[in-house]
Amino acid sequence: MTPNGRGLRRLFSSLCPPLPSVGSSADLRDLIIEGDRRLKEGKLDPALKSYRKATRIDPGNSAEKKSALVFGMMGRYMEAIASLDQATKIDPFDHQVWMHRGFLLWRLERWREALASFERAAALDPEDGYARHCWIVTAEEMKRRRGRSRKKASE
Repeated sequence: MTPNGRGLRRLFSSLCPPLPSVGSSADLRDLIIEGDRRLKEGKLDPALKSYRKATRIDPGNSAEKKSALVFGMMGRYMEAIASLDQATKIDPFDHQVWMHRGFLLWRLERWREALASFERAAALDPEDGYARHCWIVTAEEMKRRRGRSRKKASE
């Protein structure tokens, strides 16, 4: 099984942490609630708009990860990766961000970067066997493609 199968749903659901705590901006909270509602309705553009507004209010909130989720669902992988890169600057120890980044890089066939992301996720959460599995599958894919390239070069 490739990392972009069943694991994506598990990963996406884990990227929706609790709303900001009491005392945070009501506007921020309302924007995230609105984005979540639109996302559940399948309205990706309005959801993304709400999350991006929330990110401008507070770059350290969960809206950055949710923006990446929506970008990924829209097939806008480079923008999703950029959002996740921003999220890693905010919290470099969030293993789920590294997993999601690995899945997106896998989809783009950027194997070395995907491998590094899965490796980072596995290091951050050694109990996550799926992160190790994704690392192994990615390493095997790289080896398989390298072998195929060598075979073509020798022909």
